[in-house]
Amino acid sequence: MKKSKKSWKKKSSSRKRTSSKKKSSKEKSLKEGSSDSLKDRPLANKIIIGICIFILIIFPSIFIPFSIGLAIFMGVEDQIDTKEEHIEKRTSNEEMFGKYLYLDKIDEDVYAVVSEDEDPERRLVWDEDFCGYYDDLSNGYVWYDVKREKWKYWFKDISPDYKDYGWMVYDSNGWMIEREYQDWIKLPESYDRSKLWYIKQSE
Repeated sequence: MKKSKKSWKKKSSSRKRTSSKKKSSKEKSLKEGSSDSLKDRPLANKIIIGICIFILIIFPSIFIPFSIGLAIFMGVEDQIDTKEEHIEKRTSNEEMFGKYLYLDKIDEDVYAVVSEDEDPERRLVWDEDFCGYYDDLSNGYVWYDVKREKWKYWFKDISPDYKDYGWMVYDSNGWMIEREYQDWIKLPESYDRSKLWYIKQSE
């Protein structure tokens, strides 16, 4: 009987030892696993932070100059298209009137288109680069807008103030000037009109 009790005690103590060993090994593995996950997390966080910094700093530094360049390109292209549109409207003048435009005075600052045989008072030369007839007396250009059936003028002492526009017409309201595309206003009184002249519209 005594021996059996002793053996039972030995068995129970060995069981306790093994269970405690198992618990300690489990705890150790859990600690090791948690420490590994803690080690991995900072690396993942660094990668995410690095990607965010790249997106916030590198990407805008590429995108913003690209956007500015695109906007500038579009603006320049619009200006070129507008100038080309004006040039297209003026190219037909040489075909209509020839290389020279002959004018004869019919009233104060008023002229009529005549032929070379009529002993004209003024002779204007077609300027291929500007696409208009140049008048050296007034230092300006004139061309006929076929679409609107109007003579238009560009005087160097006035028109450059309106940059790409500044074309002028003379009608029942007097002198008008193009401030923006197809935006016509009355010529301000501050401008000198002493060199201004116009061609009488045919009836």
